[in-house]
Amino acid sequence: MIYSFFKKLKNCPSWCCVLLSGILIGLNAPGYHTQLVGMISLFPLFLVMDRVHANYKYTLKQKFGLILVACWGAGSVAALVGVPWLSYAAHTFGQFSWGIALFVTALCYGSEVAIVLFICFAIPTLFIRQRGYWDLLLRLSYFLTVEPFCPRLFHWSFGGMTFTQFPWLSQVADVVGSPGLGLYNIGFSLLLLLIWRLKIEQLSISEKVIRRLIVSYLVLWAIGLTYGVWRIQSLESHPNKGAPLDIAAIQPNFSYQQLDSGFMDFPVRLGNLRELLKDSVHALAKFPTDSPHPRLIIWPESTYPGPYLKDIALQSAVKHFASFYQTSVLLHSIDWDETSSGRRFYSVALLIGTDGEVKGRYNKIFRIPFGEYIPAADFFPSYANLVRKHISHLSELEKGREYTVFQLSDELLFSAPICFDVFSPTIVRNMSRNGAKLAVNLSNLIWFGKTTASDHLEMTIRWKAIENRIPVLLVSNNGKSVFINALGENISERLGLFDKGSLSHTVFLKYHFSLYREYTWLVHITFALFLTVAIILGRNSFKIVNCQ
Repeated sequence: MIYSFFKKLKNCPSWCCVLLSGILIGLNAPGYHTQLVGMISLFPLFLVMDRVHANYKYTLKQKFGLILVACWGAGSVAALVGVPWLSYAAHTFGQFSWGIALFVTALCYGSEVAIVLFICFAIPTLFIRQRGYWDLLLRLSYFLTVEPFCPRLFHWSFGGMTFTQFPWLSQVADVVGSPGLGLYNIGFSLLLLLIWRLKIEQLSISEKVIRRLIVSYLVLWAIGLTYGVWRIQSLESHPNKGAPLDIAAIQPNFSYQQLDSGFMDFPVRLGNLRELLKDSVHALAKFPTDSPHPRLIIWPESTYPGPYLKDIALQSAVKHFASFYQTSVLLHSIDWDETSSGRRFYSVALLIGTDGEVKGRYNKIFRIPFGEYIPAADFFPSYANLVRKHISHLSELEKGREYTVFQLSDELLFSAPICFDVFSPTIVRNMSRNGAKLAVNLSNLIWFGKTTASDHLEMTIRWKAIENRIPVLLVSNNGKSVFINALGENISERLGLFDKGSLSHTVFLKYHFSLYREYTWLVHITFALFLTVAIILGRNSFKIVNCQ
């Protein structure tokens, strides 16, 4: 079957291979339930790189250009297929026509994917002189070393996309991180490339070597699956051990017109708050009346209808609710400082204690370009004014600096990353290292419509849970709110997209060790050592045409 597939690709034009790879990479994204195509998504692109590399008529400069074009083509197609929510946001939020929105996605985000593809896979191809089998080992170790550091706006990884919700193997992420799982899917594509070289191009490569590589690859799978089974059993052995906390999360599904509090008068805003409080009372009623556990009500991003720290009239209702029901409240709001140059705005998460007083504040760190800030606005004021003129819903927020941890008691410590904060590879990790045993993600994805945006966010949150070994609660205004445990498993229902509802769950917070969380630097150094060894051991193979 593999050989039949190879024969069909043999005479396939390079542009078709690029298109095929782009489609498969796009389908690798969450939301389509086809993540495992990531096992072969890069193979057609690898073939194109090999064709360019094997053509001795091309200079290094020409090879550079051709492979860069191939990466950009695959990246643009992948962006259009895999992240339609960016196109939707550009249309609704940026108010672009659909044609321009699709063009912006292909050009901008497609270029980002192209850069990642080029850095991870093209650079070693350009500088390795001969093809055989050793160059593939070097390319794999190079990928594992550089992939976590590739520049990207919304942090994702090839291993993370492919093995989302693959329960046993995904547990290895607390050792190597979700980027490290690329060892399995990238390794498989490189094995296919090796077989291609032997059977189709008929390079003189020992079949004995190939068998050894295949066995080594299968051993890695066995190790990963065995570790995953053990890790799941060890963490599930005491599910109710730890400090208990009753959590009620509200998904109110307010429309974006309602969320734009600057255009709502006080009676409307008060009505929204009363609706939030009513839903919160119903959610709390799901817990036993005699429960001795501390309680926490959570309202997602942009649902509290006003600036909490500035609007005293609305604030009093929240204080009364927290005190009357003896529950803490976690909410999102906007705040600002008055400066000589005007107001500086912040997106903040606030913890209100059972006495009605503010117990903690977190300022959002990760801001979305052209949504929450204008890149290089201070250096190019004319361009910034042009952006403000054409994007009417633009917010300009200051960047937070601290990885804040909220504390309900000595044992109940949690963090509250806001929306796309979780796309950063470091924010949740640093919050967890600061002591947080739970992460509550306050989100509002209403601008992305009925697309796969929630699936992307949920995928990212799932990896943050496994990598840091903490439960993570996604609370979104419009869905899909869900509670994920430290194994990356759903421990609650998933609320539907644009449905109104709530999640009530008792979680037991405790410390779980994660090598990747505590010693990320050690993992990166280990992969870099593998790369160094691969270069040293393979240095002579570069001089041999067929790498016997």
